[in-house]
Amino acid sequence: MRSREALIASPLLPNIEETFPLFNETQTDSSRLDNIMEVIALAGRSLAETALLMVPQSWEKTPITQKELKDFYKVQASAMEPWDGPALICFTDSITAGACLDRNGLRPCRYYLTRDQRVICSSEAGVLPNIQAVDVVEKGRLQPGHIMSFDFVQHRIIYNDEVKSTLAKAAPYGEWIAKEMFTIADLKTHANRPARTIPSWRPSFMGHAPRDVEHRPADPCDQGLRAFGYTSEALEMLILPMADKGAEAMGSMGNDTPLACLSDLPRPVFDFFYQKFAQVSNPPIDPIRESMVMSLSAWIGPEQNLLSALSPMHCRRLWLEHPCLLLGDMDAIYGLGGFRGWNMHAVDTTFPVSEGTHGVLRHLNRVCNEACDAIRFGKCQIIVLSDRAVSPERAPLPSLLCAGAVHQALVREKLRVLTSVVVDSGEPFEVAHQCLLFTFGADAVCPYNAYEAILKLKRDGKLAQPDDALYKAYQDAIGFGILKVMAKMGISTFQSYKGAQIAEPIGLHDDVTNLCFTGSLSQVGGLSFEQIAERTLRLHARGFPRFPIPAHQLSNGLDNDGKYHLRQLDGAELHLNDPMAIAKLQEAAKTNSRTAYASFAAIHNRLVGKSCLRGQLILRDPQEYQLQAIPLEEVEPVAAIVKRFRTGAMSYGSISMEAHATLAVAMNKLGGKSNTGEGGEDPARFNLMEDGSSANSAIKQVASGRFGVTIEYLTNAKEIQIKMAQGAKPGEGGELPGAKIGEHIAQCRNSTPGVGLVSPPPHHDIYSIEDLAQLIHDLKNANPDADISVKLVSEAGVGVVAAGVAKCKADHILISGSEGGTGASKWTGIKSAGACWEVGLAESHQTLVLNGLRGRVSLETDGNMRTGRDVIIAALLGAEQFGFSTAPLIAMGCIMMRKCHLNTCPVGIATQDPELRKKFEGMPEHVLNYLFLVAEEVRSLMAKHGFRSMDELIGRADVLTVDPSRFFKTPLVLQKLLTPAFQMPDAGKIGQVENRKLYPQDHSNVMPPGSLTAKLVEEFAPTLQDGRPVLCKLETHNLDRSVGTGLAGKVSKAWGNSLAPGTCHAKLHGTSGQSFGAFVGKGIFLELEGDAQDYFGKGLSGGVLSVYPSKKALEAGFVSQKNVIIGNVALYGATMGLAFVRGMCAERFAVRNSGVWAVVEGAGDHCCEYMTGGRVAVLGPCGSNFAAGMSGGVAWVWDPDDKFEPQVNLEMVEISRMKHGTGSRLAAYPHESDDLQMLLQEHVRFTGSTVASDLLSRWPAALAEFVRVFPVDYRKALDKTDRGAAGTRQFKEWLPSSTGLSSPSKPESAVASQKKKVFRMPVHDIEDMAKITARPFVVNDVKQLEGNRGFLQLSRADIKKRPVEQRSSDFLEIYEHKDVQKVRTQASRCMDCGTPFCHQSVTTASGCPLGNLIPEWNELVKNGDMRTAFERLRQTNNFPEFTGRVCPAPCEAACVLGIIDDPVAIKSTELFIVDEAYRQGWMQPRLPPARTGKKVAIVGSGPAGLAAADELNRMGHTVTVFERSDRPGGLMMYGVPNMKTDKEEVVMQRIRIMEHEGIEFVCGEAGDIGKEGAPSPQHLIDSHDAVLLATGATLGRDMDRVPGRNLKGVHLAMELLHSNTKALLDNGAVNLDWRRKGSLPPIDVAGKHVVVIGGGDTGNDCIGTSVRHGATGIVNLELLPKPPPSRAPSTPWPHWPTQYRIDYGHEEAARAVNDGNDIRVFSATTKEFVGDADGNVRNVKIADVEWKHKDGRMQMTEVPGTERLIRADAVFLALGFLGPESPLAQKFGVQLTERGNYKADFGRQGVGYRTSNPKVFAAGDCRRGQSLVVWGIAEGREASKAINRYIMGPAYFTSERVSDSIASAHL
Repeated sequence: MRSREALIASPLLPNIEETFPLFNETQTDSSRLDNIMEVIALAGRSLAETALLMVPQSWEKTPITQKELKDFYKVQASAMEPWDGPALICFTDSITAGACLDRNGLRPCRYYLTRDQRVICSSEAGVLPNIQAVDVVEKGRLQPGHIMSFDFVQHRIIYNDEVKSTLAKAAPYGEWIAKEMFTIADLKTHANRPARTIPSWRPSFMGHAPRDVEHRPADPCDQGLRAFGYTSEALEMLILPMADKGAEAMGSMGNDTPLACLSDLPRPVFDFFYQKFAQVSNPPIDPIRESMVMSLSAWIGPEQNLLSALSPMHCRRLWLEHPCLLLGDMDAIYGLGGFRGWNMHAVDTTFPVSEGTHGVLRHLNRVCNEACDAIRFGKCQIIVLSDRAVSPERAPLPSLLCAGAVHQALVREKLRVLTSVVVDSGEPFEVAHQCLLFTFGADAVCPYNAYEAILKLKRDGKLAQPDDALYKAYQDAIGFGILKVMAKMGISTFQSYKGAQIAEPIGLHDDVTNLCFTGSLSQVGGLSFEQIAERTLRLHARGFPRFPIPAHQLSNGLDNDGKYHLRQLDGAELHLNDPMAIAKLQEAAKTNSRTAYASFAAIHNRLVGKSCLRGQLILRDPQEYQLQAIPLEEVEPVAAIVKRFRTGAMSYGSISMEAHATLAVAMNKLGGKSNTGEGGEDPARFNLMEDGSSANSAIKQVASGRFGVTIEYLTNAKEIQIKMAQGAKPGEGGELPGAKIGEHIAQCRNSTPGVGLVSPPPHHDIYSIEDLAQLIHDLKNANPDADISVKLVSEAGVGVVAAGVAKCKADHILISGSEGGTGASKWTGIKSAGACWEVGLAESHQTLVLNGLRGRVSLETDGNMRTGRDVIIAALLGAEQFGFSTAPLIAMGCIMMRKCHLNTCPVGIATQDPELRKKFEGMPEHVLNYLFLVAEEVRSLMAKHGFRSMDELIGRADVLTVDPSRFFKTPLVLQKLLTPAFQMPDAGKIGQVENRKLYPQDHSNVMPPGSLTAKLVEEFAPTLQDGRPVLCKLETHNLDRSVGTGLAGKVSKAWGNSLAPGTCHAKLHGTSGQSFGAFVGKGIFLELEGDAQDYFGKGLSGGVLSVYPSKKALEAGFVSQKNVIIGNVALYGATMGLAFVRGMCAERFAVRNSGVWAVVEGAGDHCCEYMTGGRVAVLGPCGSNFAAGMSGGVAWVWDPDDKFEPQVNLEMVEISRMKHGTGSRLAAYPHESDDLQMLLQEHVRFTGSTVASDLLSRWPAALAEFVRVFPVDYRKALDKTDRGAAGTRQFKEWLPSSTGLSSPSKPESAVASQKKKVFRMPVHDIEDMAKITARPFVVNDVKQLEGNRGFLQLSRADIKKRPVEQRSSDFLEIYEHKDVQKVRTQASRCMDCGTPFCHQSVTTASGCPLGNLIPEWNELVKNGDMRTAFERLRQTNNFPEFTGRVCPAPCEAACVLGIIDDPVAIKSTELFIVDEAYRQGWMQPRLPPARTGKKVAIVGSGPAGLAAADELNRMGHTVTVFERSDRPGGLMMYGVPNMKTDKEEVVMQRIRIMEHEGIEFVCGEAGDIGKEGAPSPQHLIDSHDAVLLATGATLGRDMDRVPGRNLKGVHLAMELLHSNTKALLDNGAVNLDWRRKGSLPPIDVAGKHVVVIGGGDTGNDCIGTSVRHGATGIVNLELLPKPPPSRAPSTPWPHWPTQYRIDYGHEEAARAVNDGNDIRVFSATTKEFVGDADGNVRNVKIADVEWKHKDGRMQMTEVPGTERLIRADAVFLALGFLGPESPLAQKFGVQLTERGNYKADFGRQGVGYRTSNPKVFAAGDCRRGQSLVVWGIAEGREASKAINRYIMGPAYFTSERVSDSIASAHL
């Protein structure tokens, strides 16, 4: 409205500008609407026209018969956007009066017309008690979007159709539209150019383009995508499903990444915002089932004066059907010039990189000024903000900053209504990105790089459809996503969403928000323009690096930031669910280990420090707040603390019965509370288990879907939680894919098996604060003993909502954080909505204290709550209870697969697959252990900080302060969080200063004495006492809310479901209040003569309801079927029972009905919406959108005039005419017509319906007048069951007897019934599990590899070796691995974990330290794309040809599949990929594009040295590698025997490639640094810019103290291996001729008895070499005991397992010299080497040892009498390595560590690895000690970054240069 002030004028309102602004920010929405409506009306429009302008009906999709009415609305829309939201507007100017209702119709408007021409209009019926029923001639309601007017001059009512028809015919609106309006199609015709077929990330033009502009080729190196932050994850997880399926991708397990302002990554400005969402104060909309009320279309271009009459000029604008523009649409806009006098101006939104961090603000101002000038002086109707000029020299301004800044500038300058803003940017691609651009001012967006990304996906073979089809699918997905985001806030039209600023920043400086997002201030401050610029330049450098990066490196695939699925890569995003944190939490939970818990807490708290607001806080010293530390024994006990803990609302369905029940058992034992979630609960769990445990969840959730919410469910609750929103996806309902809905789930939810469920948003009966109060009242009546909780989600303003909830009589409020979460949802909801709990909790606590409400409610919070520190901070910010969701799942075994929505959880938690559920190993004790450990930490922190009880902690925010160590790292301002509420200036002005709940909530309105509910309980006392039937008659009034609910609760507790139908029969007369018959259960029959309000029969649970008009009124001529006698949302969530309504209902009849049989004589819009069961007969007209989302049950609609079909939403149902006879092919089930007839007969019996009576009199002929509405999926379900027989049987069981009173048979009490039943956990037969073991390991049909269940259907196959007999005589490689189909099969077993442990170095011996993207290349191999798999592999591993052969595969040890099955065969897949690359010629030299002129010397050519050389050479440096051996390769050349890695075909082949790439190798004497003939260390230092020592750990561990060590024949293992390999290479033969060709190895053990001491790879290689030499006997001595056959308990997953293995050498030796028996002797210590007279070793004296745990570690003792001799002609000591040789270190001036390693800093990402000599670096085993080849490669890669940073200087890198400038500015 501010922007419209530039044009507002009216001759009827002179000097109107003096009244500006027309409203202010402090006014309510209603007050603002009132102001504007009054101004428009005063300017000349009628009140009716003004009302329809501001609150129009849904005209875009509703089938309006009058085209002229549609034209009228379209022209109206050009004047102003709708005022969205639930609104009943009543208006008058003393001459006329009227009322209109908004398009959604959630707010009721009921009216009576009396015989004396009075109209009583209100949100309820019966508001005037003195109106007699016989005096009322019409009972009606306003329908959604309808209006009625009362003319006091003509004394008549003007109904909706007449009002609108008159207005629609007032002007030729259709002619105006046809003549003046234009569309994109018109612009394309004008531009005379087709849609672009290949988009370019570079601008083809700026401003007006020549018509013959040539199309540029696509972006071959993805530089444009990289520069804008596109990642492989973004393409494959987000854009791919949008382009392929036209839908957003689904995710699960919430968001555990850092806030954008705390992230180290260059996150886009989009990530600093979260979407606002409606909770309580405004209802969200259902964009799925009620999409008919929503619209994306909008006018853009100059507006007209709001106060002027509608004219043709209003239509001279561009009409956009979709705000996300296709490439051709954007081209048409660029070619706009001259079309109907319109002009376009394109503003360049890039800035010179050379301007550094100051460029962003400077050029934002330039962009704003240029846009304003283009309108003022260029008269431009469209401003395009384009960043297509991005280049190496120019970086893009963040598009959101541009759009926001330009929008705000135009508003300030009063120019906004004169133009439109179109954003043509390469940055946006997500739904959230575009939503933010729109809500902050853009009219349309062309995401040109998103289309380029689609083409890239197509080039990569992942998409196949035509380009235009892919673009359109992406546009459709974006469109639905926008609607969903709008719907969260209750906004129906895109016009209303544009510029509305429906998002909140978190982590942006006020300077940023003031300029770009005026009025949207971040609550915690944040990043400045300079810091945003630094991130922008860092991102730009990805595409256009400031240092040479080879072209091949850019084309090898986009970066992967790990924003969605964790990836261990440099620069990848942190995740709170870190693999090591998960491993330690599980270890602590399973073993009750305080040590493991302490490790977990340390890891978690470190991650929190880098991710969350609470991580920026510390607890002050107790002396600072006048306390001191106290002894631990004085603190509240752990047993009391754990009672404050709760588990989150995880529904049965989203998780398995085993997991769900285990949580409940654990929390009941603990004294805490578990939560059902929104999926209901199996009633069997209300009973105790055999051991006395209880699996009954204490908290029963009531959510929007009302799944399983019955009176029995409610009465078995200790707390009932109303779910207003969900932390993981606020503003949306829960989603449960159809694959997870089996028969039992469907039974609990009263739904159809196999049909997915998406809960509606919470708007049906909680769309306003008053209706929430009503629901609280309903639930408290149902179970007065239960507390009522309301779940809210953290956001700005939630404190006011919490205060309203407290006034609604809630007992408990949960403020849920956006972090964490376990539900499935679209990624937009998971990542882009909701704030962290710290913000919402602090605000809620402060608001409640300031309003004197804190003492009556308790506060809870949740959201990635994991440790005692988290609990303490939450308590200090105001929480009394604490919710844990993900952590208890992890304690039970969850490993964060993030595949919950796919039903493939491998640990049996988030799955309903019976095979996977067998894998569940969680126990209640695991959860108990974990939570007790958390409580112990809480207790210790309380003692440390001087608090004796939790109550003392609550609200003491003064104990917190900002962590000084993070103060300069994070720019956040946290004072608002840290202000104690009790110290605020206004504390105590309202009520008392209360810091926590001190007294119960006032529920005196629940069943007060004298109320109708109390009277009912009193009347039916005999029934409650002994089950006797009773009939009573009472009067009711509209103040009587929840009639029957209190009685139902008491009946349920006393008798369960055992009462006969109609045992409690109440005849009521009058107008009842809201929620008549809510949750009424079996045995209760409520008969109402009169009318009722909204929520009639809500949650009906087996009872019977009938309502009919006053008999006196009927006698007076009142026609029931033409009048409305019940309100909105009748039978919402009803599960069982009968309802008969003689008369019409309002909107949303039987919404979410899942079992009730009902009759009504006319219904409004959205009837049977999301119905999943039951039967509904409608004997009258229906509104639109009938059966939207209906997946179960059957509806029969009487349609004699054939007008019904256009009103049906056919997305999930089919309709057909009924036919007589059971043989009808289209019948829903065989006896369908009998059921309908029986239902009508009962309707007549209970209501006296004349409509039903007439139909029955014409039966069966009348049957043909009915239309059947039948869900497609429900038909399939019925065909699989009893074909409707059970439903009919239930219907008959619910019917009261015809006498009106049930027979007095003795019912069974609920207590007695429960005692007979016992709940048992599901048990799975171990024998059944064995049935699936016979699985293939190779599949030839590639179609069988599709899907994500390979890990279940296929077995593991290890890398194939050559036969033992064949390989034991030569030194050829032992591996035979060339079966491509076998490899593809094995790759398909990969589960693509969301938190993959395989490529995380979870420990130093588990997981891949290289961060190999194993899930990604496994997927590529599975799909047969070996080339891309090779490229993906090389991104992280320089030498897969080495690791694939010699690495022991710690990745496989950490494989998640290894928990339940054999792990994925990762190593063999890796080896096949790289060998295939050599076979196909893909492994070629890759020369750097330029040389830096810097020189680096590397001493040592092992894995670390080679990896560093490879990386440094790619960076453009000149690299020389010095190796003292005669051949390069180090360990890979002489430490690993040829049969494991061929020296010529593998090692030297790769060395030659490196030489072709420019790396120089100096070997032999010339490479032996410091020796004669080789450079001196000082010469290397002086002649090179840096030196890297990568000499390895070459000092072998010896047995010097063992007698006889100096005997001949006793060798270190490497003496054998080195000399043997050298001899083979010198001779040039490794096949069977190796002995016959050339000289023999210096150490030859042919015919000898060999003893190898020590295990590991080196010992095994000695054994294999001895076999090939022809040794007569071989014994392998190992000091440690024999490992167990499977993983030892001491090395739990994901640690490297201690277990018995047979390697190639053991297998060969056993076969060759030991009759197939193992040659190893375990637990043996070497006492002496025994020789002969010539000094040759002949025997080894050994003794057995025994290992025992002592003092917390394993200790050995010799077993007496076990000494013995073992024959030995040769002994090889394979005892590992001590470290590097020290002389070289001394020569380089490098210090050593205590262990003798080269002392060098540890660190990653360009730091560390520097020794005490500043030019000398160290990496590999010489620095870290003996380790694996993969660690050597990892060290070399990291050291290369440190060296590069050192020799090039930080200023060489854009990001670092920017960082340094920022640091200087701070200083």
